[in-house]
Amino acid sequence: MPPPSTVMDISFHRKSLIHLLSQVNPFWIQFFYFLSSSITGFLLLKLLPTRDATSRPTNVDLLFMSVSANTVSSMDTMEMEVFSNYQLAVLTLLMVIGGEVFISMLSVHFTQITSQMRDSSLDEAGTELATLSDQRRSSDLKFSSRKHLFFVVLGYLLVGHVVGFLLILVYLRLVPEAGAVLERKGINASLFSIFITVSTFANCGFVPTNENMVVFRTYSGLLLILTVQVLVGNTLYASCLWAVIWLLKKLTKRREYDYLLTNYGEMECNHLLPGSQSLYLALTVAGLVLVQFGLFCCMEWTSEILSGLSTYQKVVGVVFQCVNSRYAGETIVDLAAVAPAILVLFVVMMYARTVLFVASLCIWNGWVHNGVQLQAASEGRRTLQRRVGWVLSEMEQQRETCAHRCHVIRQVEKVQHERWQTLEIYISLIHAWKV
Repeated sequence: MPPPSTVMDISFHRKSLIHLLSQVNPFWIQFFYFLSSSITGFLLLKLLPTRDATSRPTNVDLLFMSVSANTVSSMDTMEMEVFSNYQLAVLTLLMVIGGEVFISMLSVHFTQITSQMRDSSLDEAGTELATLSDQRRSSDLKFSSRKHLFFVVLGYLLVGHVVGFLLILVYLRLVPEAGAVLERKGINASLFSIFITVSTFANCGFVPTNENMVVFRTYSGLLLILTVQVLVGNTLYASCLWAVIWLLKKLTKRREYDYLLTNYGEMECNHLLPGSQSLYLALTVAGLVLVQFGLFCCMEWTSEILSGLSTYQKVVGVVFQCVNSRYAGETIVDLAAVAPAILVLFVVMMYARTVLFVASLCIWNGWVHNGVQLQAASEGRRTLQRRVGWVLSEMEQQRETCAHRCHVIRQVEKVQHERWQTLEIYISLIHAWKV
């Protein structure tokens, strides 16, 4: 067991590091986070052998693939079947730590730590006892709520990956034809399930096959699983997060979940929205996908890119393609063969979704900012009133104490005066008796 001095030194250095990071612009923290992880991924890809010993990828290609996986950019300069299982595992890890849900979890945890440090600094500053108890109760609830939010996001991340992995693996076992595609390419089914789950959940779009998802275009069950993964991992993450917290509130009755739903602005989490905004976001996503689906079906239903598919397979395939048009980048068709009008539609939808989401978040952040300012002003006013009341109470007590002391002093002076008078009488009597 380490000595107490060592533990105190570690705690001091940890607090110093966190305090230093809290003073740095978040942009630079994320920049160095992605830079360091991308360089580490590049070095691992460089050291590990490829599947084909004769294949010699350049350093630029490996660095590009590492950065693309870490930033979930959906771009590649190499055929995916060149990578060995160990290299695919590295790319999987890079996609996990670069995904939106994982970054959101880190942000919540960092905010929780910095908030705790601010609260401890207020305690050390010697806040008045009259306000300290109220602030402590509010701070404890806020800290506990942030802690619950962290574990909710962590559970969301784990459940999303584990359930997705199991569903895909079971599907490959139940549909031997789909598993046979991987066997012909020499790809392990478990590794494929993990890789495609992480890639789809992070909306990266990497697939361990050279043809992307074209080789699985007839397997509608697999496409439906991945469609849900695309939505819950990025586009509908905020809506699903609110739904999970609401469900936990109903099941557990804990006040932390109620605090999260009513004081979302104080959590400093961009993905934690109110119920109305979460609903509008889900409806917006559904509306945009429905528009794409209708136009895509009208123009490409009888084209060559959907030939050989049944009606059900076409419907599922078009939905999958429309959902992936925003970020994920997975495709079941050759985009070069798609009609130019559909490509323009995809471009417009990519811009429209980004602009609409950003605009709605900006408007909402403005509302939250104003609400937080009003709440902070109200809380400051109440704090000032409590402090003024405390000061007035102290002044009243001091006045009463001073009045009591003055009364006691007057009584003492009166008693002393009476004693002096009595003493003077005794002295006069003694003097008269001597005479």
